[in-house]
Amino acid sequence: MGSGIVSVPEIVQTITARSRSDIEKLRAIWIWLCHNISYDVEGFLGNSEKLYKTEDVVEKKRGVCAGYAGLCRDMCSEAGIRCREITGCSRGADSCDSAGFHRTKSNHMWNVVELEGAWYHLDACWGAGTVDLQQRIFIPRHEDFFFLTDPEDFIETHWPDDPSWQLLESTVSFEDFEEKIFKTSEFFRLRLFIISPTVFHLTTEDGEVKVSLGCCDPREYSYKIYKLLDNSRVLVEKNFGVLTIQEASMTLRVFPPSHGLYELMIFARPLDAGYAYKWVCSYQIDCPQPKTSLKLPENPYHFWGLNHKAKDYGVISYNSGEDLISSEKSSLKVTFKTCRPLVATFQLAHPELSEAFSKKCLASQIEDNQLGCCLLLPFHGYYRLSLFVKDFGMENFQNAANIFIKCNNPINHNELFPPNLSVHCGPGTNSRLHGLTSPSHTSPIITTTTGRCNITFHTLWDLNFYPVLEGGKVVSGLSSLDRHCFLTHLDHKISLTVHLPESGHYKLSIFTRRQVMEEAQDFYHACDYVIDCYSTQRLLPFPKVYSAWGHGCALLQPRVGLLPVESWEIFRVKIPGVCKVLVIGPVKTELQLTKNRIWEGKVFTGTAGSVLKIAVKVSPDSSTMDIVMSFKTQQDGLDTSG
Repeated sequence: MGSGIVSVPEIVQTITARSRSDIEKLRAIWIWLCHNISYDVEGFLGNSEKLYKTEDVVEKKRGVCAGYAGLCRDMCSEAGIRCREITGCSRGADSCDSAGFHRTKSNHMWNVVELEGAWYHLDACWGAGTVDLQQRIFIPRHEDFFFLTDPEDFIETHWPDDPSWQLLESTVSFEDFEEKIFKTSEFFRLRLFIISPTVFHLTTEDGEVKVSLGCCDPREYSYKIYKLLDNSRVLVEKNFGVLTIQEASMTLRVFPPSHGLYELMIFARPLDAGYAYKWVCSYQIDCPQPKTSLKLPENPYHFWGLNHKAKDYGVISYNSGEDLISSEKSSLKVTFKTCRPLVATFQLAHPELSEAFSKKCLASQIEDNQLGCCLLLPFHGYYRLSLFVKDFGMENFQNAANIFIKCNNPINHNELFPPNLSVHCGPGTNSRLHGLTSPSHTSPIITTTTGRCNITFHTLWDLNFYPVLEGGKVVSGLSSLDRHCFLTHLDHKISLTVHLPESGHYKLSIFTRRQVMEEAQDFYHACDYVIDCYSTQRLLPFPKVYSAWGHGCALLQPRVGLLPVESWEIFRVKIPGVCKVLVIGPVKTELQLTKNRIWEGKVFTGTAGSVLKIAVKVSPDSSTMDIVMSFKTQQDGLDTSG
């Protein structure tokens, strides 16, 4: 618009010359106001006379809210459009100051216009831009949200002195307006909505508040927390908030560090927008008493819950789905659903938990369609469980999730998992990869009150199976733990029997190797189990086995390696492919083959310390026999030497 045109009639005639309807005329007036009139910051601050008369606003090209409203009224009148000025209260950026929002008189002016018999809201002052009061400058930014705004949205920030101009079927009282959450135009543009709480003024409970927003489309969020001090505010460190983002919502927990008033500002943007977050809403928080001795776990990954790219990484959801998992027990299992097999690792963090100690607090299970993590929580308070995943063959892990956990009843530090567990606890992707399927125990943790457990697998191919048992307290005088596992391999089924010498927490590692491979080939780790034993019994070890005891062999009696002295014991074994079986001890006894293909006989054990060996002959023409197994007699305690 040329600088020579200074009258309202000239301006309106020029800008509406091509308009063919009232809405087009109004739109032209709106655009002109928003782009040609600046806010009178100096007048608002009292440093100069306020500009609000139409002729002054047109001449100076600036004005306060009354100047925008009056000029809009006069321009609409010139264009033949009914328009009224409305006085009332508004909620702008200054509504969140330390004095609170309570107002007793009007502080703003805007317009209503009539189009085709219906009235609509319009605020050209807010449509033209914003004011930075600290810098004392007007920032031009056209905001179309305040042009013919939906009354349901307009009442969030504008309350007319005459309630009839709310243009709502049910009017909102000033008291309810005071308690409305402050929302910017960006809040509505991003199609956000409030889940809870629905009021502006919040008070902490047990030192925290929780705010939840919903969204129609996936969004990214951020926040700022300010401590309000008289006429100023101080930014609070971000680690006093925990922001959890889900596909259709966000939850923010705020833990104010000290008593007093706080301002919470929430920012949002479209997913992967590539531009800065925009302010969407604000709350005021009153903290009469902060949470005592609050220590939140550090989170260097800057988000909680699932990563917004988790599905790209292969992670779909987790079993809780809540922003906070609060556990009344000392143990917890978190499970993540996946859309494809992944390589995964977990990290558990707590302010008092060292990295080395944390490894005794988790047991992870990796399956084709889910990732599980069993947790033991040794301290009160808050934890971070982080999940890192990658596809097979890829080099770098991606942080897929950071789960916020609260423990109210920690576990005894002597009851943690055995050390040095692998990431493959329990059967899953890795055990199947190394030939094991159909496990009898699908959980990584086996609990026994008798000291006994029997674990079975089916095999995908012929393989060698090697178990390693570690842990417990193993009292001096008991056998080494390798004698407390006994393997039976029949056809394509493996049975591993475990007899534990005492109560405690054990690690059972399982290794396999294909039989077609050369003997020099290494065994591959298939999986670990954790065995928690709560038995008061001391179970005896199994007999010692030798390399000739292999596929197809089964020990039926006796099932212990330590035998009573001076007694007759029944021996029953299944050993295919042999023609003769002897038990060589104080007395040599030949076992007889029954019609059920079982070798059996009655054997005298002899004196304490006697060794009994089972020997087999493969061929009648053979001049030698192979030792497959040995037993020992014991008396007055457990003698396991030799």
